[in-house]
Amino acid sequence: MKRILTPVLIGIISMAAGSAAADRITFYTDDNFRGREFTADGQVTNFARNGFNDRVNSAVVHDGRWEICVDADFRGSCGVLAPGAYPNLGAYAGRISSVRPIDGRYSDNRSGDRGRNREAHATLYEGPNLSGRSYQLNDAMRNLGTTGFNDRASSLRVESGYWIFCSDSEFRGECRTFGPGDYASLPGLNNVISSGRRISNDYPYGDKPDWQRNPIRQSQN
Repeated sequence: MKRILTPVLIGIISMAAGSAAADRITFYTDDNFRGREFTADGQVTNFARNGFNDRVNSAVVHDGRWEICVDADFRGSCGVLAPGAYPNLGAYAGRISSVRPIDGRYSDNRSGDRGRNREAHATLYEGPNLSGRSYQLNDAMRNLGTTGFNDRASSLRVESGYWIFCSDSEFRGECRTFGPGDYASLPGLNNVISSGRRISNDYPYGDKPDWQRNPIRQSQN
């Protein structure tokens, strides 16, 4: 299933380009934006052609959202990178073989309508690789401190919908966004999640959340 990766909030790169700028992403062979690099402004079906197959470990997304896949021709496990800086690509580090921009160009049809028109929910797990105790969210949880699951999540499964999880209560602190998929680990949020909420039932979700029009509802849990 497709996964959503999110950039670090510290040292994130802010782009001054206008809205008409072409989508662009830069890959690096080493962590923390070091080593050899190359920049793509369109789809790359096979990294083997440029000597970067299974060698990318960090990236900077300058514009647009990009799908990264572990196999050529956008096959295998895939994730999505939003604009920002990724000093390490986590489960995708050293595995990427193809990439393409997805904003306005591509929608994920591999799961059909499974992610639409159904109750969205996500499950946090105490251990890595979806192990240990679990806690399920169906809408919003402002403060996991009231559930006994505060600062305990080490992995995540998003069955459907588009979600945001944060290190502090009331959706504050460092936050990450996640779409449908299994997340064996939570780099940057491991054992620090204190709140989470569903942003949208539908996936992919390309718009910014309208916090005023879609008020947060207190979870019944």
